Amino acid sequence: MTNAAAAALATRRENGGVATSSISDRIRSMESQFQAAMPKGAEAVQLVRDALTAMRMTKNLARCEETSVLGSLMTCAQLGLRPGVLGHAWLLPFWDGKNKGYKAQLVIGYQGLIELAHRSGKIQSLIARTVYANDEFDVEYGLADTLKHKPNLFEDRGDPIAYYAVVKFVGGGHAFFVMSHRDMLKYRDKNATAKNKDGKVFGPWVDHFEGMAHKSVVRQLAKYMPKSTELAVALAADDGVRVDINPGTDPAEATDHPVFEGEVIDPVSGPPAADRPVSGPPAAPGPIQPQQKAALTRLWTKLGYAGDDNHAARMAIVAKELGGLSVESTDELTQADADQLIRALNRASEQQADA
Repeated sequence: MTNAAAAALATRRENGGVATSSISDRIRSMESQFQAAMPKGAEAVQLVRDALTAMRMTKNLARCEETSVLGSLMTCAQLGLRPGVLGHAWLLPFWDGKNKGYKAQLVIGYQGLIELAHRSGKIQSLIARTVYANDEFDVEYGLADTLKHKPNLFEDRGDPIAYYAVVKFVGGGHAFFVMSHRDMLKYRDKNATAKNKDGKVFGPWVDHFEGMAHKSVVRQLAKYMPKSTELAVALAADDGVRVDINPGTDPAEATDHPVFEGEVIDPVSGPPAADRPVSGPPAAPGPIQPQQKAALTRLWTKLGYAGDDNHAARMAIVAKELGGLSVESTDELTQADADQLIRALNRASEQQADA
């Protein structure tokens, strides 16, 4: 067997017996079309590289209807977002029960919306947070709207009770939007596109509720923000399926928003690719893996939790507060626990960067 044939067989095995070469070759062949659609300064070669990585790493993406993959990538190109990188956007395989096949749905991440909001040139900062029952939290609406949130970092914070997003404007002033946990559940039930035939929500709203909640309050706050054209288009194209691959087509007009019956494969938001668990089946309950330990070490250091005599104690507090895990060392974590903590630490890193 030649080296090329062996590589093709290995790739096919990684994707459940489906060869990715056809869609991957088509993605490469469309580089000039992606470049024509992209904002000035963006590079199509990077988009193609990101897309090929997503094809390798995301289970069942290679099984999706080809035009739905290419259409999602064309929207990414037009918006200048990187698929699967930096929390900008994700191509998620959904099983379309009606048509008996997979389709790729473009889900724009929390960081993608923030990136697009800044393009208006009128945004100084934009961030979303979760409020817990034992936090100090007060909101007052009136002539001078005020919001005060003091997290209870060193005790049990309790259950989530609310979510909010705050934007500060260039030149002064701010706006915020708050939604209670109960109202967020109602919002989820009304707006989730991934539901089974009985109407039960599954997928990212179940597996990554907090990330979806943060994204949702940002979406609601966007109504009160000066919008860039790209942000308006992104809000219209989010959670949609596009099969039109013409670089001159308006993404908002080319995107449909079907309600899928089936199974979502990949997370909507989460850590950057370097620290993110490989897509596919849930992590095994076995012990933490070396690559997970390495990812955690990078994140501890990045967030300032490492390097002092109280490292172990601080790690235990952070694991409890951010990841809901009661452990005293990383050696006590399972693979699934480590994945959960990595996602939580990445969210904390994103919030720290935006503060």
